[in-house]
Amino acid sequence: MRKLLIFAIILSFLSCNSSDKKTEPQKEKEMFGLFKKKTEKKTEVLSHADYNLIFDNKEIEETPIELLEIGMLNVPSGQIVVCDPLVYSETKPLTSRVKPGKYPIKIYIAKTKDSGDRYAIAKLEFSEKKAEKWVMALREEDNIAELTDEADYFGFPVDAGLGGFYDFQSGKEYVKFESEFMKANPDGNIYDDLFASEFKKNAKDQNDETDYGDWINFQLPNSELNITMFHSGYGDGTYPSYWGIDKDGEIVSLVIDFLVLLVPEYE
Repeated sequence: MRKLLIFAIILSFLSCNSSDKKTEPQKEKEMFGLFKKKTEKKTEVLSHADYNLIFDNKEIEETPIELLEIGMLNVPSGQIVVCDPLVYSETKPLTSRVKPGKYPIKIYIAKTKDSGDRYAIAKLEFSEKKAEKWVMALREEDNIAELTDEADYFGFPVDAGLGGFYDFQSGKEYVKFESEFMKANPDGNIYDDLFASEFKKNAKDQNDETDYGDWINFQLPNSELNITMFHSGYGDGTYPSYWGIDKDGEIVSLVIDFLVLLVPEYE
């Protein structure tokens, strides 16, 4: 009887020891997985919103959506600048590049109950293919490791109530144009003396003195290059932009989100 008891104890010890050996690799694997998750560097930041909901519907969040097309943008270098052109015309381009060409610009206007018409999304469309995800557009100086809160984002500052798209090459020519204009008009103002009349050409009601126009697609003199300017949502602030990426990983669009629709509520 005593021999049987000793044998049972030995068998139990061997069984436990064998079980521990079997679980050790699994434990190590699980621990490595946790460590990897903590140390993995983010390679992209996705938008809080699926902008297809705005593009594919005439109403969102009980707000009617109106589409405004403002013409084509000439993109000779493939490098895109998003900025407030009146204040920050020397903004650096986004890091991702697109194929040079001419692309349509579409503005999605939210017809709000309390604040009237607001430009919600500006879209530069490189393809008619549908985006599967929206990845934050960055400039060289942007480090996504600095985005530690879910509400954090990189964007461009607006101080004149305007946003815009243009090619980096067009931007350099535009800066020269600005400089030459101010030299010729040292006491002037480029908005009052030039752009105000250009905006007025696109007013909905030319006879309405309070309708100053909300956008321009301005061709630089003696050039095929152009820049765009349009109202920025609720005015001044900082606004993010996102690349639309299709199922094959190709860039199909670039959007500016003026934070009018599909805005998340963070705690």
